[in-house]
Amino acid sequence: MNDELEDKLKNKLSGANFTVPESYFNDLSERIQTRLSLEQMVNHSDHHGFKVPDLYFEQLNAQILSRISPQVSVAKKVKMVRWWNSDLLKYSTAACFVVVTALGLYLNNHPSVSANTNPDLANEQILFDIDEQAIIDHVQTEDSKTTTSATQKELEDYILNNYSQNDIASNF
Repeated sequence: MNDELEDKLKNKLSGANFTVPESYFNDLSERIQTRLSLEQMVNHSDHHGFKVPDLYFEQLNAQILSRISPQVSVAKKVKMVRWWNSDLLKYSTAACFVVVTALGLYLNNHPSVSANTNPDLANEQILFDIDEQAIIDHVQTEDSKTTTSATQKELEDYILNNYSQNDIASNF
């Protein structure tokens, strides 16, 4: 039976030259469903925007003013405390005076330590900063006492590379 219907359909459509775009039938059902759902939504929607309540703008000013107006409250009695005549002020003032005086006496009796009081300690610290290899080289050159013929440029490079500024300054 399907074959008969198919043949009849082919005979009827053989004279008509209809062209259909490629992949037209692939998403046809989805497009139909989307179109139907959109139409249903438009037809069933009773809500066409927002509705302002009656007399809203006439009452708005009164509502805002009622919220802003200061609330009348019952004034509470405030207890006044006089600081100038209280014992707390007298005792705290006396305690501050004692602390400041004691701190001044303590700091005045202890002399401050200056950085340059002991030059031997400073010289010893400089010796610790010198590279060990420079000391070994210096001792070896003292022992050998050989004379070399070096140019002025080589001597300057050697001094700059092997001695610190403190060593150079202490020799002058």
